[in-house]
Amino acid sequence: MIEMKDKLISELEKGIDADRAERTQHYFGICSGGYGEGDILIGIPTPYTRKCAKAFNKMPLSELRELLQSPVHEYRFAALAIMKDQYRKNPATIIQLYLDNLDYINNWDLVDCFASHLIGRWCLENHDEGILAKLNKSKDLWRRRISVVAYMAFYRKGILGNGLDMIDRRIDDPEDLMHKACGWMLRDIYSKVDRHVVESYLIDNYKRLSRTTLRYAIEHMPENERQRYLHGDF
Repeated sequence: MIEMKDKLISELEKGIDADRAERTQHYFGICSGGYGEGDILIGIPTPYTRKCAKAFNKMPLSELRELLQSPVHEYRFAALAIMKDQYRKNPATIIQLYLDNLDYINNWDLVDCFASHLIGRWCLENHDEGILAKLNKSKDLWRRRISVVAYMAFYRKGILGNGLDMIDRRIDDPEDLMHKACGWMLRDIYSKVDRHVVESYLIDNYKRLSRTTLRYAIEHMPENERQRYLHGDF
């Protein structure tokens, strides 16, 4: 009997685009010394991956685990998309699967597209942000990024929670991808929770902020305000 996982992979393989895979290697840091070094990208467009995952969203847990542990980037993305669909009916099991396989959630899209829908949602619904605080202290870049990006689940509900604290702990992070994530979340807080909190934070921490974090954070501000923060004119 052919497993559902194998049927999904057969469908995904119909979308393989070798030229696209080559073009996007740098985009996902899949190069020598890059943050995605060793990953296998086969060039399946994300919308097609999501479509295929939706058609197989009743995949058994054992097969879903195998898919999530695949060396192929797009297969791991499909597994996370299925986990997002399955979360509502079986949240505790899905979150345990997520936490048990953090080593395979190891590129920015795998983090950014699902962290808030999975671990962020879990922490919000269970009023427990301890998991994110622990991840924030990790030596692993992707765990740290999860700890910051997951708070989008809170921001969508107009809740700040400890999101600003998670950002503040990582504001001096050595990785540029964390500076981008911190700026992105500050922008989200500005747009969805409390613009005054972000304005005060930027002023108080102006000398600590990298230019990357600052530029991301102020992207949605009116142009005159953007220029004021860019030049430290306060």
